[in-house]
Amino acid sequence: MWKALAVVALLVVSGIAPAAEPLRVGFSSLGKARIGLDEQALAKALGTRLVHAQPAAEEAGCFYASAATLPHDVGLMILDGQLARIDVFEPGLRTVSGAEIGMTEQALKQLYGARLVQSPHTYAEPEGHYLTLMSPDGRHGIRFETDGNVVTGYYAGTARAIQYIEGCQ
Repeated sequence: MWKALAVVALLVVSGIAPAAEPLRVGFSSLGKARIGLDEQALAKALGTRLVHAQPAAEEAGCFYASAATLPHDVGLMILDGQLARIDVFEPGLRTVSGAEIGMTEQALKQLYGARLVQSPHTYAEPEGHYLTLMSPDGRHGIRFETDGNVVTGYYAGTARAIQYIEGCQ
């Protein structure tokens, strides 16, 4: 115990901070970005203003935003004034359980087992799939898109928002 405290004290005195935990996507969060936060609270939690992705294309009550403190390949869906979904477009950002873009469909099924519900992908049929994992209370989920072989993207959020297949639609 004393050795551990001495190591921590040495790191603090030397100015070396322990490595921060990597960002991970959960059913309802990515770091401090939590599903249900309104735009102002979300900007405050992230420590930066939100940038609307395509202001001219915003639909009534729904739009995408990004934040400089998040990876560039993450989209934040704001629906009815609150963060409803976190979209991941490129490899490099994992879920809490370790799933990521580029992972095989088989590995994803091994990771989550029977909790994944498979359905045909609207645009990548017949090979592609949606593989959806719901939180225990059914209020949130993560939906993975595949080409039939590997995960090509995923998003986490409210049960309603993860059903949208074309962004805000």
